[in-house]
Amino acid sequence: MDVTATAAHARGFTVIGMMITLVVLLLLTGIGIPTWRQMMDHASVSSTRNLVAGSIQLARQGAVTRIRPLTLCPSNDLQHCSRNYKAWHQGIILFEDSNANRRRDRDEPLLRVIQGIPPRVVIQSSRGRRSIRYSPDGSAWGSNLTLRLCLPGTPEANRAIILYGTGRIRFSRLLPDGKKITCLK
Repeated sequence: MDVTATAAHARGFTVIGMMITLVVLLLLTGIGIPTWRQMMDHASVSSTRNLVAGSIQLARQGAVTRIRPLTLCPSNDLQHCSRNYKAWHQGIILFEDSNANRRRDRDEPLLRVIQGIPPRVVIQSSRGRRSIRYSPDGSAWGSNLTLRLCLPGTPEANRAIILYGTGRIRFSRLLPDGKKITCLK
């Protein structure tokens, strides 16, 4: 039996082949992980934006249907408005605001509670608009409002929900003045 002929036909991996495969795998992983992370960051902000926008639209529709004012606001305890315009991401409540005082009283029904917003997403409004209140005609009382959805460390994922006094919303990658979206510290 010829040993050289058998060795030439042997199948398996060579050290050089395995090293080349490992180098290619490492390069692909190095390229793929940041791209995957960026894609997941954008998905977190987008899903949060859709959740909040759906709640705003529900508030508008609910005010018209119930013929009563409804208020949407940030909440720490998921029962009452916190008035912290920098912390909408901690929780949001929607309630029937019968006396239009922008505070949830004991007799006012809680219509929606939002919690579990992705941990890295920050939602902030302006200092002057700490809640959204819809009147029975579907308009949003007060000045225009911009909700900023930010992902610290990933500014290209930041988005805004802009609410007009008419009660309608739009999405944007920039603030109404054309500047980039940043969240306050």
